[in-house]
Amino acid sequence: MASFSKWLTGLSYWWILLAFLAIMTGFYFLFGIWERTKRVRVQLLCLCGMDFVTLLFYLLTFNLRVSKLAAEAGATPRTMPRLWALLMTLASIGAFFAIIKSENKPDEKFNRWIFALLVGVGSIFSVIMFQYIGYYLSSAIFIFVVMIAMGERNKLQLILVPVIWCLFTYFVFYKMLYIKLPFGSLFSWLIK
Repeated sequence: MASFSKWLTGLSYWWILLAFLAIMTGFYFLFGIWERTKRVRVQLLCLCGMDFVTLLFYLLTFNLRVSKLAAEAGATPRTMPRLWALLMTLASIGAFFAIIKSENKPDEKFNRWIFALLVGVGSIFSVIMFQYIGYYLSSAIFIFVVMIAMGERNKLQLILVPVIWCLFTYFVFYKMLYIKLPFGSLFSWLIK
């Protein structure tokens, strides 16, 4: 698994984006086959997009270096992403069955699958931007844009949710787990 993770790390982001688009297109047609999934196709595509990113992060954990001291302490750089992947997988399984229940509301008729695809592509683009503007700014912009696209108009929430998310991830990863998330080449002078 570690060799696959190294290969994945060496891949261009554009190949990962292309694979994401191909997989999501395949799921779009696959969910169109069965009547039970056809009416909730967009909801399932959103779920699959999140699962794809979760799987990508999980696979990348095999490439993280683990010091002997961290291994003895039981908390390594691999711990938090793997815990996150496990919780996301469990939530995804529950969400899948909740979505396909027969009394669930069907998708809206206004080509919402394009929105689902754009959110997925936006999340991949956000990851690509980590190396330039860093994790914190990239994720804050992504959360802000998705909130606006989903119809959120409360200015306080539009500001607070991305800021609180960035503060939360900063304290959990950087302060508690001593994992440096990318600051990006634009802001690398801040951490020297």
